[in-house]
Amino acid sequence: MDFKKIESIFLITFLFLNVYLLIGFLNRSDLQYASTAPDQVNLIREMEQIGIELPSLNEEERDVFYVQADSNNLLEENVDQLENQAGSIAQDGSLYTSILSDPIEIEGNPDDGFTEEDYARLDTFIESGAVLFGQEYDYLRYDNAENRFVYAQQVEGLPVADGTSEISLFYGSDGNIISYQQSYAGPMTAQGSPLEVITDRQAIEILFQNNQISSNSIVRQPILSYHRTLHLEDLSMYGPIWYIPVIDSTGERVLRVDAFERTIISEPAEPVTPVDPDLQEDMDDDDSDNDE
Repeated sequence: MDFKKIESIFLITFLFLNVYLLIGFLNRSDLQYASTAPDQVNLIREMEQIGIELPSLNEEERDVFYVQADSNNLLEENVDQLENQAGSIAQDGSLYTSILSDPIEIEGNPDDGFTEEDYARLDTFIESGAVLFGQEYDYLRYDNAENRFVYAQQVEGLPVADGTSEISLFYGSDGNIISYQQSYAGPMTAQGSPLEVITDRQAIEILFQNNQISSNSIVRQPILSYHRTLHLEDLSMYGPIWYIPVIDSTGERVLRVDAFERTIISEPAEPVTPVDPDLQEDMDDDDSDNDE
């Protein structure tokens, strides 16, 4: 028996089999890509066809940590350092309210827009030492519903955008800022290993597929941010969400998508709700009258 000839036949047969399997694998990969890519394209196209204005999307793949903040009283413990303002701490220590002795003058307005000088002036104020831990906060957005400039604490390069660690600078009818409120979660540390999050495009598609974005809406730039997912007596845990401002017929609102779980979050977890200090003063006066 010619074993060399048989060996050659087996080698050639094995080679052809490998080539066949490789071609089959490549064809299936092409078919899978062809079946999924049009669906992704069609969602964006469908939104555009019904008048939804979309921002420029990055579609960046990122890995993000969960982070932990230990319970603290840092606002209450450091408030005596502040000058040229009259302030008070909420009973639970979570919110500091201040009335400024020297108002911050703003040139622009909500209707026509604010100037670069306005934003620079606010940044200078936040970082000047007039606000506790101000260097940990960056500008997030202007809230038209509550007439306030919102700054959020930055952690691992992301803002804490659920209200539990933010500064609200209230824009008055006279064009000045005379008051602000601050919440502060405290220093945070990364926990475990980073996990991959969905992209900004995927977050918008989830909202659209769940009828959260109506026709003729304007979708603002999504912001990957932190949101409190667990609140205990001794600590709080924060996970990543997509923070997506949307303007529709009802006004401006913020939609949120869990960047790990791909679920829609209806409201921030126990946020610290800002209250205009002028309004709070009126409420306090009313309570005093009722007590009498």
